[in-house]
Amino acid sequence: MKELITNLETTEKTNYLLDTCFLIYELENNNTKKLEEFCKKNSVAMISFNLEELEHVSKKISNHFKDHLRKFLKEKLIKKIIVEVHPGNRESEENYVKNIDERLLELIPDHSDAVLIAKAFEIQANVLTRDKHHIYTTILENYEHNIQILNNLPK
Repeated sequence: MKELITNLETTEKTNYLLDTCFLIYELENNNTKKLEEFCKKNSVAMISFNLEELEHVSKKISNHFKDHLRKFLKEKLIKKIIVEVHPGNRESEENYVKNIDERLLELIPDHSDAVLIAKAFEIQANVLTRDKHHIYTTILENYEHNIQILNNLPK
């Protein structure tokens, strides 16, 4: 898995950022074809932080799901955006978010979720997520950064 993630093309901008939980949801619920088509037609990426999370959780998932994930990553339909913070380091996560938008941590209590949104704000990318607790919320959607927080693929 690590090699597939390492081999993803790197970019600095994208129109859509995938949250880890969104990718897992789509692949587990037989929406792989729809997601692949969406990625072929749009600029889609994951931040390195979320890709590290994905690598970590992939060790705990079924082989069937791993096969779907490997196939998806081999297609190189998404790109990677590097962030200089890694999962599990709460202080660096907090500092990263504060450097982009200090108020964000008041809206998103989970610092690891806030990293994705901070990067989305910084590069003006829409976010695809299934996280209804911290990210896909009315408060965050109406926040002043002119991005969309979506829990389904746009039509």
